[in-house]
Parts: sequence; C-alpha cells; structure tokens
Amino acid sequence: MLAISGLNVSYGQSRIIRELSFSARKNETIAIMGRNGMGKTTLMKSLIGVLRSGSGSIRLAGKDIAGLDSFRRVKAGLAFVPQGRQIFSSLTVEENILTGLESVKDRTIDPWIYETFPV
Repeated sequence: MLAISGLNVSYGQSRIIRELSFSARKNETIAIMGRNGMGKTTLMKSLIGVLRSGSGSIRLAGKDIAGLDSFRRVKAGLAFVPQGRQIFSSLTVEENILTGLESVKDRTIDPWIYETFPV
C-alpha cells in the first residue's frame, strides 16, 4: 500500500535521509524509531509533501505521489498528524485523529486505536 524506495531528503547541504526504502502493506503497522535528531519528523514531512525529497519514490496504492503537492497526497489517502501541540493545541486527541480522516468516506475511528491508546 505504501512503498518508499531510495528516498533522499536534505536541508540545504545536509542530507538527513539517505537511500531509505521500506514498505507497509494494507492493515500492517510499522514503527519509525530513533533518538531526537535522527530524521523521523523529516521523513514524515517528506512523505506528506511539506518537505520535498531530493530523489526516490513514494508510492501509495501503486501510484507515485512524490511529485504531488501535499493537499493532493492527502486526497490520495496519506495523512500526517504531527506530535507537537502547536498545530491543533485546542483539539482533543480524538479531534486531531478525525482531522486525518477528513478525505475518507467513513470517518469512524477504529476501536483498536482506543484499545492501543486508552488514555
């Protein structure tokens, strides 16, 4: 469903992500882990299109979306809800999740979300 291949992302002369490749199939959960400053947020920003990648492909459901504007990536089904509180600080956690479901027909939050994150 989501396939990243040879992704390179830089801030100016500093390459942050080098030749990253991974994939996630439908109904599969993956975790991106690392210490502060390791590129996790840079990866998410590049996937959603807030930060342009230098090279590589980002395929969603078989379609390469790397060149699309971020709003077109969201319309294609990709969403990113940032961790920081400065974006939607007045919203509840549930309301923040619902913002990521804005472009889908069924805006129901799957019960496993509440089981996984009960607080």
